Amino acid sequence: MENKKITVDDIYVSPLKAKMVTNAEGWMRMEPVSPTPPQTDSPFMNEVARLLARDCGTTPQQIAREAKIKPKIAYALFQYQTGEPIDLFLKQYRLKTAREWLACTDLPISEVAKRSGFTSHGTFSRTFLEATGVSPTKYRKAHRPENYKIMYKWE
Repeated sequence: MENKKITVDDIYVSPLKAKMVTNAEGWMRMEPVSPTPPQTDSPFMNEVARLLARDCGTTPQQIAREAKIKPKIAYALFQYQTGEPIDLFLKQYRLKTAREWLACTDLPISEVAKRSGFTSHGTFSRTFLEATGVSPTKYRKAHRPENYKIMYKWE
């Protein structure tokens, strides 16, 4: 029996504080976003989720140190549980976070880069363009609703 691979979506925690939701009757209200990472069947990946929820810039070395295992073991465990190299998984998590910041806030691109765990604005812009095919600015224009300030809370 093959183990279920854990994806970014399985451990992702939104950086937002609250989102506007509409119930079945059509009423709208702000609903808090849980800051608690979803649990998986893997204690190791639960630790990874906790670390990434706290800091998207978490490195493979920090993950190994926090999990109290050697980096080589962390890399192998990560590959086994996600089916992906740790660096690729971390990049995907950071990009997902960045897409949410861009679509839901008016934070400057440099601040989005920083909060998403990228080491520089340039690295972020280059990585984002390679992954999505558009610049962060174009992504924001295409995905952020006009009423984003009443739909989302981020501070």
